[in-house]
Amino acid sequence: MQSTKRVTRFEWVTRLIDVPVILGITLVSILIRAISANWPLAINGFDSWYLFYNANLIAQAGGNWYAVPPDVHAWFPWGYFIELGDTIGLPFFVALISLPFIGTFGANAVYTVAIFSDIALAGLGVIAAFLAVESITENRIAGYAAAIVVAVSPALTYKNVLGGLPKDSWGAVLILFTIYLFNEALKKEKPLFYGIPAGVLLFLAEIIWGGNTYIDLSLIIAAFIIILLNRNNEIVSKTYAVMAITTGFLTSFAPNEIGFLSGFAHGLSMIFVGILLYADLYLKNNLPKELVDSKNILVSATIVLIFVLGIAGAVLAKPSIATSIIPSRYYAIINPFFQITVPIDKTVAEYIPQSITNMIEDFGISLFLAIGGIYYSLKKSSLGGIWLLVLGVAAIFGTSEQPYLFNYTAYLVAALAGIGIYYIVSSLRQSNRLAPILVLSLFAISLVADAGLAATGSDAPQAIDNSATGFLTTNYAWINAIDWLNKCTPAHSFILSWWDYGYWLETLTNKTVIDENNTLNGTQIKLMAQIFLNNESYAAYVLEHYYHVYPYGNPNYTIPAYIVTYDAVTSQVVNGQLTWYLGYPPNFGPFFGYTTSVGDIAKAMGAMTIIAGYNESSFVNTTELISQINATESTYGSTDPTLASGLISQIENAQPFAWTPRAYNSLIVQMFIEGTESLGGKVITPFTTSVAPTNSGFQVTGTPLPPVELSYFQPAYIALYPVGSGGVPNDGGTYTVYIMVLVYQFVQPGHVIPEHVVENI
Repeated sequence: MQSTKRVTRFEWVTRLIDVPVILGITLVSILIRAISANWPLAINGFDSWYLFYNANLIAQAGGNWYAVPPDVHAWFPWGYFIELGDTIGLPFFVALISLPFIGTFGANAVYTVAIFSDIALAGLGVIAAFLAVESITENRIAGYAAAIVVAVSPALTYKNVLGGLPKDSWGAVLILFTIYLFNEALKKEKPLFYGIPAGVLLFLAEIIWGGNTYIDLSLIIAAFIIILLNRNNEIVSKTYAVMAITTGFLTSFAPNEIGFLSGFAHGLSMIFVGILLYADLYLKNNLPKELVDSKNILVSATIVLIFVLGIAGAVLAKPSIATSIIPSRYYAIINPFFQITVPIDKTVAEYIPQSITNMIEDFGISLFLAIGGIYYSLKKSSLGGIWLLVLGVAAIFGTSEQPYLFNYTAYLVAALAGIGIYYIVSSLRQSNRLAPILVLSLFAISLVADAGLAATGSDAPQAIDNSATGFLTTNYAWINAIDWLNKCTPAHSFILSWWDYGYWLETLTNKTVIDENNTLNGTQIKLMAQIFLNNESYAAYVLEHYYHVYPYGNPNYTIPAYIVTYDAVTSQVVNGQLTWYLGYPPNFGPFFGYTTSVGDIAKAMGAMTIIAGYNESSFVNTTELISQINATESTYGSTDPTLASGLISQIENAQPFAWTPRAYNSLIVQMFIEGTESLGGKVITPFTTSVAPTNSGFQVTGTPLPPVELSYFQPAYIALYPVGSGGVPNDGGTYTVYIMVLVYQFVQPGHVIPEHVVENI
């Protein structure tokens, strides 16, 4: 009895030591991501704006998630309810926390909670990683290691910028807490005491992240492995049953498709795992020993058979059949032949497979240490550790194929890395006292490097503040344009844009949009690409015949329609003469008249053509590009190699402007030509620039484009904001780069919109 008291007292003392250490690591995590030298806190990204919008809807309904009104602004012209399956959880809790302050501060209360929720996430992620790993290994050093990896992870900084509302990161943190409670139940043999809260947290993970299929399938695999390794027992089965029943009961109250027994992937799979574990117990207790010993061989053979048949069936099945069973994004991971046929997987960065170097950049040395964690989990762990192993391996593979999950994967890699550090150090300590110190030193050095990258990544402008350009400077072109659309256009207006900006436009203008960032309807996105890439007559036909939206001045006119697009434009002033170039000089170097694109022109000549189903060569004249490079090398290669090198580099980057006649006549190009011409000065035709040496430098000249005056679309608002300037190497000229957001209105030819061209400079 006395010995037990000493152990308990010692445990409390060590726990008291853990508190300041973990609080210190938590503070580091928060400071890295919360302190920014230049930029204010704001909601970041695109998806986070829609989550904020959902939180507002729930808050307006008094926190009643059953009474959320339909989102009539999404997927024009039908309108869909709030996307309950994937987004209801996080907005729901943001709304609940905001409720006491709604009466006084309104939507600002929701906005404030949304911003600071990520500060809470930065701290909770550290605590969850420590608790899960320390519980599995029973070693606090391993827990500290996992916590520090989370605290300094560059991957989490890049994605979880404050205000990001990253639902997949919240899902990972809640899963780590679930694993901790599950493991504690096994160690302390208290399935009810720990199993119920574990079930509550798993329920939260499913409604916040929406990855219920992924969670449940990983549990099935983990259960098979536990049975194979002969680590199933009564406590494991009881704890899982309590957790599964709790989760299933709570999800039955959620207003979405993952309710209890509402789908095979959730309801039946949760029950199936419990039946599997109890069936294994029954067989072990009732079969003769020789049959019990052979059971594992049968189980392993079954696992291999199911895996082989599943993968083979998924790959060999017709995509239309396979994707009716497996969500297309998961099927694309399994079947790379299908992935390369999906336009979104070829055009959206978050769906393009990563190289191993990118994976190392995202996860650092933790990626290698996780291998040790995987081995230890197989060798020592119970169901909690095996479940973490399965989640981690699947996440690493899935992220390599589609990196949109990397901020979820970062937490699991950190946990496995903490376990790996423990296993490597404890193994080396038995034979060499110096080796563990060297391993820990290498680990510490890598963490310092990660912390530097994480801090640098956090000091970046919010996407809407820099207009999603990649320029690390604040400009307000998008903000000004959105503000105008919100205040100066009718409430029932219809806005068309490329889908990247759909959530901004829907949420901040409170208007109907053609598509938004989570639009799963490929036809919507394809039609928008075709509108941009064809002439204005085609665009007018699509609007009238597909959407029944008629131009201002037409007898059938009822809905004001606006089309929004953005890119960079460059003004050049030489001897008092103003000329314009679409795009910006690559790297803001010496200006030779060749530009590149950061916005919709680049997307039009790449992603839009692919999604529209057009041949890229019909829009980009690569022959002209190569010809210009060869001519430049021939003219200046021997006489002025420096000039030749600079020119060739700019020509190579100017590919989005090597237009064919079809590209010149496309609506998106015509909009930029007309919009820029309206600012005064001539717009220079791409790839007509000549560079001639002079006594004072070089003379850069080009052929002006003929004036453009669209008939069906008129400029309604033009927002310009400068992002940089430089010198032109001829006669002391200067250039200035602006971000330009164009808003055009759909108008009947011959009519003029009431407020024609408002310029914001």
